[in-house]
Amino acid sequence: INAEYMGNPENDMWRSLFQQRCCRVVRDEAAFVRSIGSQGTGDGNFSLPSDVCVDHEDRLVIADQNNHRVQVLRRDGTFVRKFGSRGAANGQFDTPTAVCVNSAGHIIVTDCCH
Repeated sequence: INAEYMGNPENDMWRSLFQQRCCRVVRDEAAFVRSIGSQGTGDGNFSLPSDVCVDHEDRLVIADQNNHRVQVLRRDGTFVRKFGSRGAANGQFDTPTAVCVNSAGHIIVTDCCH
């Protein structure tokens, strides 16, 4: 388990799981609720999701480490948008490992290898 987020009315806890290439929701003493995502490079697919947080619009923001991007999904797993690609230029990543959203709603990404 690489990351967790709690703090919503349902007491859901979101966990990003490296080896399963998905994010899971658990509730109340870690009872499994559902999983979103699967292995791949398409929208809503992951290759080593390393961190997850929730933005001000109650959407998931997920660091998709080996796809070198960040994805934003609704809580039901519906794809909203993505940004980033592999590289060293502005807007590109090389192994994004952590994400958070600041009080202004900006997504902040920790990029391991830049």
